[in-house]
Amino acid sequence: MGNSSSTNNARDELYRVPSNGSVKFRQRSGPQDPYRKLHQLLRANHATYAVLYNHRKFHNHLPHLLGSAYLLGANGKQLVDLYEAESKVLDPWKEDSPAEVTADDWRNFYGQRVYQRGYKDYFDDEVMQASYDWKRVVSKYLLADDGTLLNGLIGGLAHPLIHLAYAYELDSAELATEALTLVTTNYPSYAEYVEDFVNKYDGLVNPSTAKYLEQDPLAILEHIRESKMFDTMRVELADDFDFPEILAEFKEEILVHVFRLDVTDLEETLRRLFHTSSLLLTATHQTGNYQFDFIILHTLTASHAVQVLFSRFTQKRRVSLIASLWFFIVLAYIATQRPKVDQERVLNYDGVLEENRNWDYVVELALTGKMKDDPHYVKAIRALKTLAGLYPASSDLYLREAVLFATEAKDYVFGTNNRKSHLSLL
Repeated sequence: MGNSSSTNNARDELYRVPSNGSVKFRQRSGPQDPYRKLHQLLRANHATYAVLYNHRKFHNHLPHLLGSAYLLGANGKQLVDLYEAESKVLDPWKEDSPAEVTADDWRNFYGQRVYQRGYKDYFDDEVMQASYDWKRVVSKYLLADDGTLLNGLIGGLAHPLIHLAYAYELDSAELATEALTLVTTNYPSYAEYVEDFVNKYDGLVNPSTAKYLEQDPLAILEHIRESKMFDTMRVELADDFDFPEILAEFKEEILVHVFRLDVTDLEETLRRLFHTSSLLLTATHQTGNYQFDFIILHTLTASHAVQVLFSRFTQKRRVSLIASLWFFIVLAYIATQRPKVDQERVLNYDGVLEENRNWDYVVELALTGKMKDDPHYVKAIRALKTLAGLYPASSDLYLREAVLFATEAKDYVFGTNNRKSHLSLL
């Protein structure tokens, strides 16, 4: 099988910097240059640590932590410190796959996490054979005509989707092959429903199961919250916090609500979904009881990922991205007991002094605060900062959300399981 470390030396003399969607090269600077250090650490993680760890239940978030911190302004030393802290919980590459993954059988092992090393080696070799043009490899496997893998990006709490976005943002072949490994090994049983959504909404808004259409995702979530259908839900999420049990019990009810979303204007729909996910994270706590749901947090970072990928995909693939994201948000909302969204909880937050209600304060907490080693914390802050930059008309709200989250986040609740943790899980 391929060896990922052998793919790194070929690009050792130059390293790439993404600029306006193109790839440019620049001369190396000192050893502590943040971009150079970032890619050294990403390559080290790729060669050393498994994509899935702790009996393959949890996802390696080290690239997300490093990428978010770098893009928030972390220096080389800070990146090294984060690498050393987060890598302590990871599993080194030791376990091999039951068999080698080849061009003849790579579709045969979808959803089987035990094949993570086989898939990783296979996609590494594909990138090497493509002269390290990793985007060509992504197009070949993820954006092919059948679109099968694309519909599976939300498997494993959307980690494949999030990982792929970091590959594009950081121009990293290593992250691209890891993303392909994640989507194959975490391929969800419900990917077919995403395809159904795409088929119904591909250019024509005419869903047969909807009584009416809504442009606002929050309005649909409110319908779900008020629905008595879900009051009987007693389903415990699986250890990997995926959703097949919920779909098995409520598939028809869920699809009725999913297909109500009007996606005629894809860009506006994406803005609304990003906005919705930010409020789900920051405006669903009880007053004075700042608990942030781990599953809901992934709807925000998944929304950010779709925003990154949106302009890089064709129109049809954009529909797939929107469909996947919306389906994921609905599943996550139901799994977390359909909390009430109250924007006033954000607007009335007064937990910090007025002079600290700014992005310098938020970024400082992300890079130096007590939660700086938590990938989800840093990712969420960066997503909110991106959201504010993209949509200036609502930037004050998103800043307030970021101030609240950055100040009050200490641990997470986990959906219907109501477990808490301060670890970098899943």
